Amino acid sequence: MNLIKEIKNLRDEMVSVNWPSQRLSNIITRYETDNPPAIAKDDDRGPLDLTRLLEEKDREIAKLRKQLDSKSEV
Repeated sequence: MNLIKEIKNLRDEMVSVNWPSQRLSNIITRYETDNPPAIAKDDDRGPLDLTRLLEEKDREIAKLRKQLDSKSEV
């Protein structure tokens, strides 16, 4: 478990027993603002990402075909 998750769990426990947790929430908010989770960027694949993947696949196929053609000529 990473540090931010542990801190969030602690904050949630503090909130459930009515401890003052605003300072802790402010720290978490400041950290998340400065360090947005990378997972969100990687998981959000739109049509442009799909197009790029298809173009990359086509380039790889063309490259492999070229290699096969050059080997068959030898």
